[in-house]
Amino acid sequence: MNRSLAACAALFLIGLSAVLLAACGGGSGDGGPAGSIYDHPALELYDNEHTTDAQLHLPVGVAADYTVIPPYGEEHSPIPQPCGAYEASPPFEMVVHAMEHGAVVIWYSPEEISNDQKQQLTEITAKHFGDGDYVIQAPYGGLSSPIMLVAWGVRLPLDGVEERMIEQFFDEFHDEAPEPLAAGGCSTAG
Repeated sequence: MNRSLAACAALFLIGLSAVLLAACGGGSGDGGPAGSIYDHPALELYDNEHTTDAQLHLPVGVAADYTVIPPYGEEHSPIPQPCGAYEASPPFEMVVHAMEHGAVVIWYSPEEISNDQKQQLTEITAKHFGDGDYVIQAPYGGLSSPIMLVAWGVRLPLDGVEERMIEQFFDEFHDEAPEPLAAGGCSTAG
């Protein structure tokens, strides 16, 4: 084979390798696409009057009229929701206060996920709770997707348990809020 043909073959193989690497997740190790969480097409970012550090605390027991459900910010209870995995939906007003202190919330639609998927979410929640993260997991039947990750000013709907995306969401958005974790801490239920 002459050198010109060998050089072309080598370039072809390099190009083919790059295409295969990109198609197979860029070598991320879990089969998922590589890249930033900001590249996820469903990521919803809110930077508006509802995500400032001057949020209104409502009187205890007063309901808020949220712009989107589940909320990413806005007025809320003066009492934050404790960390934990819940079997019933906690009040949005308390959850929003927890997010104001850096919590990540994993909402799931009980009708749209299996028991195995719920167990996977609970294991992810327990891992983050064990790491000292402020995390809340709860069901909510009104979701537009099976799972919705929410932190202060950001939401990410997911079609299923995508552990890599959940980890990226925590890495990027946990403790990114107007109030530090130390101010409200990660109080625990019960």
